[in-house]
Amino acid sequence: MAVAMEGSIGGLFGRNTFYGLSADIWLFGFSIPLFLILTMIVKGFNSELFGTLLCGDFIGMMLEDFFWFVINPSFGLGKFNSTYATWLLWLKTDYLEIPYLYIICAAMAVISWFIFIKNSKAIDSFLRHR
Repeated sequence: MAVAMEGSIGGLFGRNTFYGLSADIWLFGFSIPLFLILTMIVKGFNSELFGTLLCGDFIGMMLEDFFWFVINPSFGLGKFNSTYATWLLWLKTDYLEIPYLYIICAAMAVISWFIFIKNSKAIDSFLRHR
């Protein structure tokens, strides 16, 4: 949807803001996870399921943004850098440029894995005693 809407004007969908947050963040960061959490309303809280959904959301945000460059015929991987993708904040070193969004999403996926999946038995037993 974003590729068809934006075409050669990259980041246009993400530039549409609502309460200061971009449309991408509302869709992939809040709306889809809240929809997926409906399974826990039906089944009950399960920290392993919650951690899986959380990790999947953060990894999905990275993949969605990266594949936007792969799919969009006006950009491609050759323009996946700070020169052309000016709407992203980039971490630049001598040999590497990577969007901060990817670093944050990867870190949050690892943190949510450690908290909710690796320690799922401890969290579930703690919540049962409350």
